[in-house]
Amino acid sequence: MTSREKVLAAIEHRNSGRVPFTVAPCASLAVHGQKLLDLLCRYPNDFFDARELKIPKMEDLRKRQDFTDKWGCIWHAENVLFAGVISEHPLADWNSFASYKIPEVPKVTPEQIETAKKTGEQYPIWAGIEQFFQVMQNVRGTEDLFMDFYIQPEEIQKLIDRMLNEYHLPALEEQLKLKPDIVGFGDDWGTQTQLLINPILWRQFFKPVYKKLVDVCHQGGAKMFFHTCGYTMEIEEELISVGMDIVNPQTAIMDVSKYGDIARNRITVMPDLNRQGLLLNGTPAEVEKHIIEMYDKLGTPSGGLLGYCPIEPQYPLENVESILKTISSYEKR
Repeated sequence: MTSREKVLAAIEHRNSGRVPFTVAPCASLAVHGQKLLDLLCRYPNDFFDARELKIPKMEDLRKRQDFTDKWGCIWHAENVLFAGVISEHPLADWNSFASYKIPEVPKVTPEQIETAKKTGEQYPIWAGIEQFFQVMQNVRGTEDLFMDFYIQPEEIQKLIDRMLNEYHLPALEEQLKLKPDIVGFGDDWGTQTQLLINPILWRQFFKPVYKKLVDVCHQGGAKMFFHTCGYTMEIEEELISVGMDIVNPQTAIMDVSKYGDIARNRITVMPDLNRQGLLLNGTPAEVEKHIIEMYDKLGTPSGGLLGYCPIEPQYPLENVESILKTISSYEKR
């Protein structure tokens, strides 16, 4: 089987043997360079060819320190290895809403279609759309947006409608021209202990958005992948009910056994690891034990589980190798 076939079989619960996995090296390659790249090539993942990765230069990353994104948000980063903060929100005043311009949807090119077709010979074809709730926070400002749910809910709904109909749905339809296997999407919804907003508000404002996006994704023949950080046990059932195919949760801060009991045979889980503590400060043996204990509580022998190796710049390389070695050989029994 090709890596693409293994990934799709795991998502569709017709897999057996090793759990497919992916990695996210990001800016870590700029820090660890060739040593990290050699590790990624030694333990090949199932989503892309690590041999094609380029080691970024720090001076190139510094170009991202101060910029204005396409939504009109002005960003500043003190450290090029992190996302930074927004110093100016284009909808800080709702009076600007009528004149606010939603960005143009990027068009898929014939070259991108051809590249996707070639990728599909070995790996899953991956497409993606921007976050939704996160963009709302960016353009309005997090504190003001949270207050708006109670003070100006009609403005919240107007923004949701414009974003969905003028940007996210057209962007999704454009991405579906790639004939992807998976469309990546996500929003961080939790603090360390609970949902960021009342679950009643989540169901009112955001469940319909996700349902519409998932339905269009499925109509286009693709599966929907949803990333969400934080404690999101309160909406696990909701994500399943709208039809998400794969969820990438911050499982390490939740009851993994309970999460697995809800997810098993209903949605594929790509669990995050304890990146805030163990991956940074633990020993390689502790990292291995953590992964095995978590994975044993998720998925089934026939699928429903995908491996994921996050690599932050601060992680010791011996811990990165432990992650890769453990995940690349894991079989759910």
